[in-house]
Amino acid sequence: MSSLEIAFSNMLSPAILFFILGVIAASVKSDLEIPDSIGSAITLYILIAIGLKGGVSVSKTGVQGLIIYALAAVIIGIVITTLVYVIMSKIGFDSSNAGSIAGHYGACSSVTLTSTLVFLQQIGANFEEFVPALYPFMDTAALITAIILGYTGLKKKSTETDKSEYAIKDILRISLTAKSTLMIFGGFLIGLISGVEGTKSLMPFYDNIFKGVFTVFMLDIGLLTGSRLYELKNVRPITFLLAIILPPIHATIAIILATFIGLSPGGATILAALASGASYITAPAVMRDTFPDANPSLALAIALGIIFPFNIILGIPLYYHLAIMISQFIK
Repeated sequence: MSSLEIAFSNMLSPAILFFILGVIAASVKSDLEIPDSIGSAITLYILIAIGLKGGVSVSKTGVQGLIIYALAAVIIGIVITTLVYVIMSKIGFDSSNAGSIAGHYGACSSVTLTSTLVFLQQIGANFEEFVPALYPFMDTAALITAIILGYTGLKKKSTETDKSEYAIKDILRISLTAKSTLMIFGGFLIGLISGVEGTKSLMPFYDNIFKGVFTVFMLDIGLLTGSRLYELKNVRPITFLLAIILPPIHATIAIILATFIGLSPGGATILAALASGASYITAPAVMRDTFPDANPSLALAIALGIIFPFNIILGIPLYYHLAIMISQFIK
């Protein structure tokens, strides 16, 4: 199957179509809604499934080999956040908004991650199941980097020094205890401790209905995205353009590093999804408290209204084929 065929097939997959249905429903102000309790339960199911499978995979080989991958995730988080901060500063954003936007770009999207896993399963691609567990390493590194860069810029205009200390302390607490991080990493540890035998009776529940549950999840995300589309009118054209250009650049950085450290094209694609996805869960909470003068709707509109749809419709197939090409070139 060619790259174009896979991309087209992805656009017509049930999950993407349910996402589009949700966007349309919200745009026409339909009364369709998924209760918060159900949405939260679905999110927990998906995050636990991702972490659990990763932990079981690592239990077969041991945790020693994870160190190099965790370090790579931290490096990627720092690099892409710094890159975005510099670019946003150059095009006219103040330090607060540049830091906030950089934090959203650098932090990970659990929905983009899940969409990538479903995509790879649909096309039958092999991948290392522990890679999703690198989520908290990249996410936390990106958020801390955004804090440091933002306050470094603010210090040039202010004599205040106590805010950065408060930010670093709280960033660790918020990012490490956020639902996405806690459930993925917690599920990972449980899978690691329990191993294959200990989770054998659980895995059918997390395998057999996963794709069906995911379609409802994407409908819910579509409703959320559609309700936020009006905020795109506040996004400058150059910022809109960068929201399309930067995710593939971030993905390419991640793929090159992933390939050098030995990940398969499937594993490199997952790492690319972590690098290219913009957070609209952890980052908004952290950035709102850290940079109160920043415009929160701007960063959220970029993450949810531009980057996320681009990634799930076109980006993920693109990253997979880019990973194959880079893998063949390097090897």
